[in-house]
Amino acid sequence: MKSIRTNLWITGGILIAVGALMMRYPIEAIMSAGIILGIGIIASGINHVSGWYFFGLRRFLVMGIIDIIAGLIMVIQPGISAFVLPFVIGLWLFSEGISRTCAAFWLGGAGVQCWWFVLIGGLAMMLFAVMMFVSPLSSTFSVMMILSGVLIASGVLAIVEGLVISR
Repeated sequence: MKSIRTNLWITGGILIAVGALMMRYPIEAIMSAGIILGIGIIASGINHVSGWYFFGLRRFLVMGIIDIIAGLIMVIQPGISAFVLPFVIGLWLFSEGISRTCAAFWLGGAGVQCWWFVLIGGLAMMLFAVMMFVSPLSSTFSVMMILSGVLIASGVLAIVEGLVISR
């Protein structure tokens, strides 16, 4: 459990830092969104693969491989990534939301208190994904602000999840 808690805290810190940087430098974030998001998605993929390693759940391995491949594509081709950014972010958020929602029910079944924190995080991610699908032509700036907020919220929730697991 200690390694899972540490993993969540590190992931949460990285997500908060990336989200805060994107809010602080929005123009630069727009210009380098593909690279920044690609790195974040690669980190998420590594986190999923470590979840597979610790729990042996194949869906974590599959999600991790998908995240790592998608992240590498975004780092290598940032121009294309900026064009399809709302769709890529929406798909990623939706898949992460589904993963967190499933994990919440697993934690609830395992008797972990406050499992609903994880459920709220998963549902929030899916809600933000739907918002991105509904208006993909909205300004890139607003997409960056939404993404920054989601990354910071996801980071805070990951840290809270680590605190809940440690109890």
